[in-house]
Amino acid sequence: MSITRRTFTKASLGVGALMATQSKMFAMENEVIKRVVPSSGEVIPVIGVGTNRYGVGNDQSARAPLKAALAKFHELGGTVIDTAPTYGSSEVVLGELISELGIQKDLFLASKVDRRNINDNTAGFHESFKRFDTKKFDLMQVHNFKDWENSLAFLKEQKAAGTIRYIGMTTHMPSQYDLMEKAIKEHTLDFIQVNLSLANQRNSSERVIPMAKDNGVAVLINRPFGGGGVFSKLNQAKLPEWAKEFECESWAQFLLKYALSEPGVTATIPGMTKTRHVIDNMKGGMGEMPSANLRKRQERFFDDL
Repeated sequence: MSITRRTFTKASLGVGALMATQSKMFAMENEVIKRVVPSSGEVIPVIGVGTNRYGVGNDQSARAPLKAALAKFHELGGTVIDTAPTYGSSEVVLGELISELGIQKDLFLASKVDRRNINDNTAGFHESFKRFDTKKFDLMQVHNFKDWENSLAFLKEQKAAGTIRYIGMTTHMPSQYDLMEKAIKEHTLDFIQVNLSLANQRNSSERVIPMAKDNGVAVLINRPFGGGGVFSKLNQAKLPEWAKEFECESWAQFLLKYALSEPGVTATIPGMTKTRHVIDNMKGGMGEMPSANLRKRQERFFDDL
């Protein structure tokens, strides 16, 4: 049976509404929740990993904890790994560590074209494939709207050729939200990536994320912990007793569950370079999520600190 994108979007939005009240629908106990990619029906875990701090080059002592973190991430059911050529040597390091661990077949690999002109983006695109020794990427994104219309046209061609499964756009800058809205309205995207944090970056929830949701576009959240100094601020306070209502045991989970409970959000990609952070963050994608009322309570709590 042929199902149009519009029909599937309506169906998946219904699933999303159900998930708002039954957050464990796609997860067994002590497993990370999975959510639907609207354009395909595929499900992915709600906690992925951002890797802009994996650019440690050939320093084996620096690589060791990264390898351990990736191994634990895989063990706990993580699949979504987001990277970019401009994250220093991150793609090189990741490609080699993933190969050593033998886990690439289980992963959902996402990278970006992130140069300022189409020629450099085309070259960088092919370099990414070499670094991961792969013939297909799960998701390729135009990063921060760099030569975005030419680059997006190139990615559409690559998707049609079968070298990438999904295409998307990314930003972490409110000054680019108007462009993101334009991209969602005028192009057929599978994903967008945007910042959202209880701490200091909530504006994307006003228009960008709802627009993506209404148009059947999956949403990855970057920077769920906000800017610098957030944990220093939170660590001066005690985790509120009412956080138990959404099975929250740490400040990291407090922030992650806030981002993940925003309607329309598919997954979030916090940076994780230590095994203990992986264990803590993955729990942020398990169990109950804050209700709308509890999210408002989280906002009031943080704003009063």
